[in-house]
Amino acid sequence: RAGDMVYRYGGCSETGDVRNENQDHILCRAGNIGGIPCGLFLVADGMGGLRHGGWASEYTARSFEAWWRRELPPMILAGRDSDEDLEELLEQEIWEINRAVYRFGRERQIRCGTTLSVLLLPGSRGFIRNLGDSRVYRQRDNRIRCLTQDQSLVAQLLQEGAITEQEAKISSKKNVLTMCLGMYEEAQSFGAKGRVRNGDVFLLCSDGLYNPLGEARMEELLGLAGYGAEQKA
Repeated sequence: RAGDMVYRYGGCSETGDVRNENQDHILCRAGNIGGIPCGLFLVADGMGGLRHGGWASEYTARSFEAWWRRELPPMILAGRDSDEDLEELLEQEIWEINRAVYRFGRERQIRCGTTLSVLLLPGSRGFIRNLGDSRVYRQRDNRIRCLTQDQSLVAQLLQEGAITEQEAKISSKKNVLTMCLGMYEEAQSFGAKGRVRNGDVFLLCSDGLYNPLGEARMEELLGLAGYGAEQKA
């Protein structure tokens, strides 16, 4: 949460009922950099229909962990922590990861990719990047809101008005992505930024969570629906 700058976090992942391999990877890091409390959180969902999806998501998480230790601190300590500086640093890391995963696939003549949703919290600022259909939600005032935009065929058709929301939920094409890390030579991520308020709760998750549950059920499981700030603290 912001205000007193304390971040409380946790994460979990499991294989599920469909596949034998868990191709998801998560990263949760928090610390003080140059007097600024910072947090870095991400979920990468390896594309289960592609070979080496688990490697792609693991590589993405490991790369961002190295970025957290080696790239971010020098920027902040040098005073290069404007919104533009940090956004450029995030985009550069995404570009480098995409290039490595894309090259890995090309050299082996395979298709290899992963989704990515990442949240960077330097103090009371928040920066989001996502590729594919993993999401970042924010709970504020007892309501949950998706802060990312899915990069998928169904999301594109929905935006164009070609299908309804109900049709989108049951579409056989809902898992067809239009963008992810490693599938294309140039990765185009969705980005957002804003201020973090005291009591904000962020949820990063893959489609394996939000598809079967829905937002109302997610609010209920988080203990948010119908509760005031004092009750959920």
